[in-house]
Amino acid sequence: MRLTLELTPEQAAALKRVSEKISHDQALSVLYSHVPRERRGEQAYAILSAFAELEKALGNAGVASWPWVETGAAR
Repeated sequence: MRLTLELTPEQAAALKRVSEKISHDQALSVLYSHVPRERRGEQAYAILSAFAELEKALGNAGVASWPWVETGAAR
């Protein structure tokens, strides 16, 4: 699936930061606990894979999470 977004530099930097820092446990935390563990593991993997692709696309577009994470402003 191809997706096109128009983001402010700050939004792009914020997404880059999240994509860099999301953990397996954080991905699991947004899933329903009543779903079988194996299925949640697959879903968490899908979430992490999507964030990895997002991080790659943002990097290819020249987006950096720093200095935004320290100053609140993109470069």
